[in-house]
Amino acid sequence: MLYSITRPFAKIALGIYFRKIYISNREAIPKDKPVILAANHPTAFIEPCILACWLDKPLSFIARGDLYVNNKLLKKLYDWYHMTPIFRQEDTGYSNLKSNYETFEKCYETLSKQIPLMILVEGRTLHEKRLRPIRKGTARIVFGAQEKHSDLDIHIVPVGINYTNPDDFRSVAMIEFGTPIRCADYVEMFNENQAKAVNQLTRDMGNQLLDKVIHIEQKSDEQLVEKLLKLAENEKTGTFLPVASTDNTLFISQKNIADKINAMSEKEKNNLATRTSKYYEKLKQNNVTDYGLMHRKYASFKNTLFAAIGFIPAMLGWILNILPIFLGNNLAKRIAPSIEFRAATAIVFSSFLYIFYGIALYLAGYMLGFGWWTFSLVSIPIMGYFYVAYSGLVKKWTAGKEAKKCDKATIESLLSERAALKSMIS
Repeated sequence: MLYSITRPFAKIALGIYFRKIYISNREAIPKDKPVILAANHPTAFIEPCILACWLDKPLSFIARGDLYVNNKLLKKLYDWYHMTPIFRQEDTGYSNLKSNYETFEKCYETLSKQIPLMILVEGRTLHEKRLRPIRKGTARIVFGAQEKHSDLDIHIVPVGINYTNPDDFRSVAMIEFGTPIRCADYVEMFNENQAKAVNQLTRDMGNQLLDKVIHIEQKSDEQLVEKLLKLAENEKTGTFLPVASTDNTLFISQKNIADKINAMSEKEKNNLATRTSKYYEKLKQNNVTDYGLMHRKYASFKNTLFAAIGFIPAMLGWILNILPIFLGNNLAKRIAPSIEFRAATAIVFSSFLYIFYGIALYLAGYMLGFGWWTFSLVSIPIMGYFYVAYSGLVKKWTAGKEAKKCDKATIESLLSERAALKSMIS
């Protein structure tokens, strides 16, 4: 029940945290079939939350078991949020490994009831744009379920989870669903050679998932790739609402950039890195950002007027909403210093504190006898959302205004340099 109650609140919180959530090819998920959603794992638990909020069916999840051990509250939370603990030797030693038999049985039952099961198939979370080796546990669950329920037609749907930067407020999430893998096609191989079938299914899963993930092959290329990915992101303006969209052009553009650089020789990369550095240096010399160069039109009279008129209500929205957000972020920094956990923890803490903040304001107004207070409380989150929209437009307006200060020749030169870079990675 708690899953259903908190789902709409989580959807609002995620819709505020992310500027845009692109979810593409959801129709690939088979209907009326047992489904495993096999996803990569760049953050602690943002990706399960996004899927839980934007997919129609309630989901079941496999989650790390070391947090579950000897913690009665977390055991309850795991049950309420449809999570099943998995125990790994590196987390809990040998002592809890036998508990995985119960975990597998629960997974078999979940699949037999056709409840979608989400598995973060890399096993560990790491904040990087790279697909890491796929664990074999998902394949073992599939074949275990098919041995117990021979009539199950299990499908694995690869889910690529991509972010521009999940640690940044108002960043972008890109979710890509791949072509389903029909597990019955591997049963004959499993009956002949179990290890071969497990390895083959795991390999095929990884290959399909790689096609849906922005993957930077070498760590030494990360700085260069990030600069070039930013070019693609800055071209995508998008609308403020709705938050969720099926458009995947940004993913395709960024995926192509990463793949192109992965395929380059060292000489080509060095040449591209030199051109990229020169472009960014030229932007800096002219006190312009690439973002501003792409948003020059936002420094219009209409937006200037809106920036002036909207300043006071936006600041009021910030003042009325900042307390639970500030406290939630600071709690997250104290409790979850790891970058992979920080954003997810901040969203959770801020959301719960915001609810308590609203209750406290309501009780204060009720005790003081302000009958109009209940109605006025509704305006607080609305004004907070106005501040988010206002600050986004002002960011574009400010960057565009700085770019418009440049003379025509400088703008044309910068755009020419930018076009040359794009042609090198197109």
